[in-house]
Amino acid sequence: MNRLFRRSLPVLVAFAIPAFCLSDDLTNQQLILCTSVSAMHCSEDGDCVVDMPWNLNIPQFLQLNLKDKTMSTTKASGENRATPIKTLTREGGQIYLQGLEGGRAFSFVINEESGLLSAAVATDGKVVSVFGACTPLAQAR
Repeated sequence: MNRLFRRSLPVLVAFAIPAFCLSDDLTNQQLILCTSVSAMHCSEDGDCVVDMPWNLNIPQFLQLNLKDKTMSTTKASGENRATPIKTLTREGGQIYLQGLEGGRAFSFVINEESGLLSAAVATDGKVVSVFGACTPLAQAR
């Protein structure tokens, strides 16, 4: 196991624990807001680096519209990024999302009861892993 990875693992765990306090029950929710808490970038040569999500061009917040199968940044971010969710499955208390965009494949697993998020984005020779938390998004009236 890569020495850097072994030293980085406790940091990832420490960042992921507070995410539990931020999460919420997502059972039957269609509009969800997720935040990135920690991230790790790994390349095919075995180098892995733990960093803050925004340093890896990961949006601070993502809006998930499960009904319309879309994922987007918040308006306040000013980024205006959006992508379709190709597959969406709710099974065994988990929400599974997958898709493709700009030469990258993404896969999310969200626990419906706790709101905890695990995600991976992969491209040729590189993988980014993200841990975070999600909560129901209040609908505009």
